[in-house]
Amino acid sequence: MSSTSLEETGPTTGTTGIDKVRDWILGRHPERTELGHDVNLIESRLVDSLSFVELVYAIEDASGTEIDFDAIDIEDFQTLASIEKAFFA
Repeated sequence: MSSTSLEETGPTTGTTGIDKVRDWILGRHPERTELGHDVNLIESRLVDSLSFVELVYAIEDASGTEIDFDAIDIEDFQTLASIEKAFFA
């Protein structure tokens, strides 16, 4: 089975899941070709208030878990490293 069909079978965890989130962010910023694990997504304006909800949905899709909007800690969304720790560990 190819890696493409593995990704198409449903939500994944670990490296593949965080790669999906990275790809989603990079897809919104075609001027960027890479994204470091420790880049602050909010301060660098890669994720703004308008795209934050979409980011949450991208993380839910990639992780296969629902995120409670009432219990969101913004620190969990600052970097790819913090997203990975909070939702893919």
